[in-house]
Amino acid sequence: MATLSDPARPRLTAAQRREILKEDEAWVGKAFNVQANPRAIQANTRYLTMLLLDTALPHRASQAASFAEQLLDTIMSEHTGPPIACAKGCSHCCTTYVSATIPEILNLANSVRRTILRRERVMAAAVQCGATPQVQREARRVICPILENHACSEYAHRPVSCRYLLSKSLEVCVKMLQRNEPAEFQFADNVVAMRSFVIIMMKTALHLCGLPGQHYELNQALAVAMATEDAEARWLAGEPVFAAVPVDSNDQDTSPLKGMVHHLAGVIAPTI
Repeated sequence: MATLSDPARPRLTAAQRREILKEDEAWVGKAFNVQANPRAIQANTRYLTMLLLDTALPHRASQAASFAEQLLDTIMSEHTGPPIACAKGCSHCCTTYVSATIPEILNLANSVRRTILRRERVMAAAVQCGATPQVQREARRVICPILENHACSEYAHRPVSCRYLLSKSLEVCVKMLQRNEPAEFQFADNVVAMRSFVIIMMKTALHLCGLPGQHYELNQALAVAMATEDAEARWLAGEPVFAAVPVDSNDQDTSPLKGMVHHLAGVIAPTI
């Protein structure tokens, strides 16, 4: 497992690191082809890692999440084209199981807690989700507690898993998500790969900083974040604030993403 102090990969000199950071400026926060530009992936992963390591920023986890979410939006806006069936008022997918990393959860919680009714709905949804195993969530759906009038009330702060779910077929969405009939979701262009690489970047940065990188069930984690005083500071300090929240059953050590995370961490660690 690569860490920032891995003796097998000695740290580059200060001059070398400065030169890499200068080169990174061409890619940080910019649109790029995730499947053809490993240099851009490294640049944005390095930026996320250094952001999470900056202890002068008390909300650096939330800021890292915001950066990753906006990066995904930027990439998709450049590399995703019509047809797109999704539109405001279309909320068929807002009853599905959603998981997110803790920085994304903290970023969303910071906004949700400002509105009493949304906060109360999150708490109620967390109880409902806690009583519903992940394998049953497709049959026993839980309406997203931040959904209002069939639109996301926290659109600017929604997690990566919500942002990438762009469909080419409303008919298929209705069939799958309203009638619970078997069908293959019609993802727009290459959004699955775009989402995967942004997740890899976030997980790598968290790994390099010694922070948990798992995906947690969204509603229960949101409830914990809002009910815990100084949740972000305590989590960044290493407290197991979210230990009672179920981890996404798909987020396993055998996942192909984990191998990619470890490889990328090995590349990035000497440059920090």
